[in-house]
Amino acid sequence: MKANSRNNGSAVDQADRSKGLFRTHIAGMGRSIFEAFENLERSPNLARFVRHPSRKLFGARVKLPPEEGEGYWDLTQIGDDVYVMTENFVYKDPRIELVPGDGLVQLYFKLTGDLTMSVSRAEALRLNRPSLTIYRQPKGVDIDEWVEPSAHERCVAVSVTPEFLVSNFFGTSTEGFRQLRDFLTCTTGEFQYLQVPLSSEMFQLAEKLVKNPHTGVLGLVYTESVATELLCTAIAGFDSLNGMAVEHYGRNELKCLARARQHLMTQLAPAPTIRQVARIAGMNETTLKRSFKAVYGETVSDFSVRCRMQHALTLLRDQHASVKRVAAACGYRHQTSFATAFGRHFGLRPSDLRKNLRS
Repeated sequence: MKANSRNNGSAVDQADRSKGLFRTHIAGMGRSIFEAFENLERSPNLARFVRHPSRKLFGARVKLPPEEGEGYWDLTQIGDDVYVMTENFVYKDPRIELVPGDGLVQLYFKLTGDLTMSVSRAEALRLNRPSLTIYRQPKGVDIDEWVEPSAHERCVAVSVTPEFLVSNFFGTSTEGFRQLRDFLTCTTGEFQYLQVPLSSEMFQLAEKLVKNPHTGVLGLVYTESVATELLCTAIAGFDSLNGMAVEHYGRNELKCLARARQHLMTQLAPAPTIRQVARIAGMNETTLKRSFKAVYGETVSDFSVRCRMQHALTLLRDQHASVKRVAAACGYRHQTSFATAFGRHFGLRPSDLRKNLRS
């Protein structure tokens, strides 16, 4: 997936690397996630710190300095193998951070915001819509990570060791999860990532962590419980990728599919036709439909609907736009058609969502 090189390039050029994101803020530039958690109790702008010795939990809230932006990070370590980062902030200026390879697997649940990772010298992965990205960054493989100014970052990142995932969620075997098994056992020495659909259940669980209603020891136990449920739900999502024919795609084919996926993510109104997407991708329609399902685990149409529904959810939560305007922004000419599609996707109508948010 290619980033917008003009926008992201300017953001990187303007960013002060010495400020960085949470690793730099807590432990210093170029420091790892392990060093950030080791320094958590001594971090600047520490709002609170709490331990739960009997459950091997500790965590803290670190606030942004007012001159840099608004918001906070909630960081929780569960045992020796799980690190949960809940992020809810807005920076005034573009920020960039060097992220050293740590050998962990990270599940990144994006709710809102605009984050980019330098996957390689030639490729940048831009995450600016609700999504679940699972990636693995081997030791010695460093990347840059940056956020756009004024973008409201709301996300949950869960970093774990590959061994922890296998032993705690699969027992002694990952049988039945071919794609996840291959991902966890691959030893290419390169940055790897997968993207799977962010279901409404994952979205709601991630929001629970962002809006943790508890503090102190109870807040730690709540984070442990919800993060475990979130991991279970995410891993179960790989079930939808099972049973697909094993096919191999060359670099050019994957680039074509990435172009198609990027177009679907950005062209929300009007919704593009299969023919239009195929033309953008440089593939014929039959190949596009078959390959898209095999690589990404869902049809072109289903992915398009999911992108538009997640966009609608974001707009409706803002409560400023009318349902009619939200429908138009998501490619629906008629409000009733939009309401039906939204209800089918999330299990409640737009008006019901608004009522729940106001209550």
